Amino acid sequence: MSALDNLVRISRWHLDEARQKLGDLERLETRLQDDLQRLDESLVAEQKAAQESDLARAAYPAYAEAQKVRRQRLERSIAEVQSQIAQARETVADAFREAKKYELARDNERARAKAKRERAEAAQMDEMGLQLHRRKQRSGGEGGAS
Repeated sequence: MSALDNLVRISRWHLDEARQKLGDLERLETRLQDDLQRLDESLVAEQKAAQESDLARAAYPAYAEAQKVRRQRLERSIAEVQSQIAQARETVADAFREAKKYELARDNERARAKAKRERAEAAQMDEMGLQLHRRKQRSGGEGGAS
């Protein structure tokens, strides 16, 4: 395994790690968005309950205030996670470019090595053909034309 193969392997590992982190952040954002939606749904349910009961109507302002604070916290968390997602996407893009660079270098190195082997084989075949031709001329030149 060449040094470029190792670099490709390591850069692919870094890319996989970056993709995993991005996926984790995107799943976290989805969970936070779901929490926000559930919060809104529970607020609507409590509003309906407050309309139907005097006790619920009395407790609703405190509940609504607590939900408002929770909503603000969720929105801040979502904004922070979205920022982290943007950074993670840049990291994935950088890791992909790096991996691609090493893969191209490795592929170019392999192509050069293959071309060198093919040239050496062709030169060897040419030499064998030349030697065979010389032998035929030596042996064929003595009685070849009738």
